[in-house]
Amino acid sequence: MHAETVPPYVSVSSQVIAQADASQILEKYILNSESHPHLHPDALITPTGVTFSSHGGPTGGVVMHNLRRIAAGLRGEYLEPEATPEPEEPRSSKKSKTGKEATTDGTEDWQSMSEWEKEEGQIEVGEVGERSNVVQEGGEAPEVGKSDEQKVDKETRKQLKKQRAKQLRKEKEQAKEGKST
Repeated sequence: MHAETVPPYVSVSSQVIAQADASQILEKYILNSESHPHLHPDALITPTGVTFSSHGGPTGGVVMHNLRRIAAGLRGEYLEPEATPEPEEPRSSKKSKTGKEATTDGTEDWQSMSEWEKEEGQIEVGEVGERSNVVQEGGEAPEVGKSDEQKVDKETRKQLKKQRAKQLRKEKEQAKEGKST
């Protein structure tokens, strides 16, 4: 199907203007854009009308920032170049923590994050309960800089942790029973 009429268009011709005139036009545009959201390139069209973007607000986003830098350049100011993010490294064959080799197409059989964390010992799975940074009543303040001989071995710490977790569960259940009665 052919459209019977050509859509409306505006032909904008390019013409050379003086730097001072360009600076004045750009400054006026930037000033007006702070009070009129329809002048922002990232403005939002909502049922209530055109509004400022939630990211940039009246000052605008990246485009308005760059226009302000251009306006400063037209006024003769020198602005230091802004840091650009480093480009991502090309994907190459690397060995993962599991010793498996990753390929560029990503077809490696990846280990799940939870399995890796368990192996590395970074996260314990289960409820944590309430936390506090104060010594509880009857508890001892931890000593700073204990020697290796004074430290409790790993198995003992695990047993103590399990006992504390059981105690917390009992207290929670008792609190629930107390609330329901």
